[in-house]
Amino acid sequence: MKLKIVSEGTGSTTKIINADTGEEVEGIIGVEISMDSFNIEAAIIISDPVLAIDNLSTREIRQGDSEWDDGATGSPDN
Repeated sequence: MKLKIVSEGTGSTTKIINADTGEEVEGIIGVEISMDSFNIEAAIIISDPVLAIDNLSTREIRQGDSEWDDGATGSPDN
């Protein structure tokens, strides 16, 4: 999805829209843009996103575990 920032110069009139459909994208509470002569980066801050994540693997880390990974999930390393 391509996003487009539309503004009349104030925060209250600024909207983020889907560039393909023209519809306002809900839930965006901020956009941070950083650029130099060669690069541009943008961070989009979203409130209450609805996410669908497939093929996610996790590892439980408990207080007292060290950062060293011995392959045991959730087991204290010391």
